[in-house]
Amino acid sequence: MEEALEKALAGEGYFAFPGLLLVRGPDALSFLQGQSTRDLRRLSGPMGALFLNHRGQIEEAATVFPHPEGFLLAPWGSLEGLRARLKRYLVFDRVELLELPLYRRLHAHGREEVAESGEGAHPAGVYPLYALLKGLPLLSDIRGELPQSVGLLPLVDPGKGCYLGQEIMARLEGKEVHHRLVGLRGLSPSQEAPFDLLLEGRKVGEAKRVMETPFGVLGLAMARKELPLGEAVEGGGGRFLVEPLPFEEAAWSGRRSSG
Repeated sequence: MEEALEKALAGEGYFAFPGLLLVRGPDALSFLQGQSTRDLRRLSGPMGALFLNHRGQIEEAATVFPHPEGFLLAPWGSLEGLRARLKRYLVFDRVELLELPLYRRLHAHGREEVAESGEGAHPAGVYPLYALLKGLPLLSDIRGELPQSVGLLPLVDPGKGCYLGQEIMARLEGKEVHHRLVGLRGLSPSQEAPFDLLLEGRKVGEAKRVMETPFGVLGLAMARKELPLGEAVEGGGGRFLVEPLPFEEAAWSGRRSSG
């Protein structure tokens, strides 16, 4: 596991996530245009997309690939969750949602592709830690948050037309959001996330994920923008240092535990 993590952090190899959803039919384009934050008329290669609720909060996310019959969606969460999210809004659309036994390959250097096999991939258990160290949130970390707050505004195409959550996105355009993603470094043991983060008894954020790593206890949190980096906060029965994302590579090696 540690060897795979070291290779991934060096930009070598890839991760493989099973299960893709083929969206096809005469109304596939118009349906997805009304659901996702991206303008799929411009799709020529892999494109990250968000699926929001009517409050502009993230419900699902996926990488969209072009396909001769429509669009391939590789979920950032579960295939079942993405399929249920889309099916909820299918009414009279002539659209079919077909699950395919394919893999999303995410290379450590960033490239994504569709493959028939996950052979040769890094162990799946390495990805949550790799993502944390690189400052890449999991879908579970950002579900229910605004794209602006979690650094995913580039996945929202302005002026693409109406889609679920678009009214809120338009209302917030150019406005500052009050929260941001930050890293957490454990200074003392804590309970499992999620839990509130407190500074002098006042809530300043929420820990989304906290995990034991070879570099100590690390985590990811949504915090108020005025909370300074380097500040010590409390939550879940423990104490944490607020750090920028991604975690610095020099700090990984310097603080790595002997175990």
